[in-house]
Amino acid sequence: MTSRERLIQFRNKRGLTQSKLSDLSGVPQTTISGIENTSKTPGLRTAIKLASALEINVKDLLPKEVIE
Repeated sequence: MTSRERLIQFRNKRGLTQSKLSDLSGVPQTTISGIENTSKTPGLRTAIKLASALEINVKDLLPKEVIE
């Protein structure tokens, strides 16, 4: 599963819109949209902010090879 798929899954599971996730995480909505609509992997800082807002471990959001 890609970062894109994981982000969509966790965001939907929490019932959040991209805009609400942006408000909670401080990550611009355009960045969230870019991650969800392309194969772009978020940078570590962005992933940490998103994971915190989604109340998940950053390891659950990023591909294994990015973390290692």
